[in-house]
Amino acid sequence: MSAPDTNIERQKKRHKPAIWGLWGGLFLAVILIAIFVWLMSGDEVAAAVQALHLMV
Repeated sequence: MSAPDTNIERQKKRHKPAIWGLWGGLFLAVILIAIFVWLMSGDEVAAAVQALHLMV
């Protein structure tokens, strides 16, 4: 059953903050993952990568 009064333009306007929130959350998650990866890539990771290059 469909809604009796469907106004697409009004719905777009009302959903805009939620859509911006979803995009903002996605952006924040990507930034946090990048920071986590950057913090975890220390000397140990560099040594492991060099060891892998020696084995190949």
